[in-house]
Amino acid sequence: MNFRFNLGKATEAACLFLQRGGGRMNVMKLVKLVYLLDRLSLDRRGIPVVGGDYLSMRNGPVTSELLDLINAGRLVGENDTRWERCVSDRQNHEVQLDQVPEREHLADAEVALLEEVWAEHGARDQWELVEWCHAHCAEWTSVTRGCAPIAVERIGMALAKSPEQIRRLTQESAELNRLDEIFASA
Repeated sequence: MNFRFNLGKATEAACLFLQRGGGRMNVMKLVKLVYLLDRLSLDRRGIPVVGGDYLSMRNGPVTSELLDLINAGRLVGENDTRWERCVSDRQNHEVQLDQVPEREHLADAEVALLEEVWAEHGARDQWELVEWCHAHCAEWTSVTRGCAPIAVERIGMALAKSPEQIRRLTQESAELNRLDEIFASA
């Protein structure tokens, strides 16, 4: 089980990365940076920033919903149009920051993690990030076609978490997803 995808946080995080990158970025680089942000947050805090369904793809790990947002411009059935207002449609393997959203969803601690990811990986291009992820993200499995799911438990194992910490990740995911369902239907 994984944590539910948070569109507000995903939009704000992607826009901050785009801002750090001069307003335009290769899609693969952006997807990798957001994945690495979640991975670092899982390691340090036991919860992701963005969440979602993580996948192993040929060029490394990705967050499925973020890739869908970039490719389609919005998520099916989603009423929030913030992504569409803030991030351009994909063109020539790049997206552009059209508008900086107000920060309403990201906590200061999450922005600090984002800054840490940017400091370590911001200067890398997309192919250097692919190579880095292949070498350092043990939860990723090599696929030649399509994708394979990456459960949060697998990320916990790759981060050398104890069995108890991994159980807690799973429990936390289930509890937060249930709370999201309750408040979404209210």
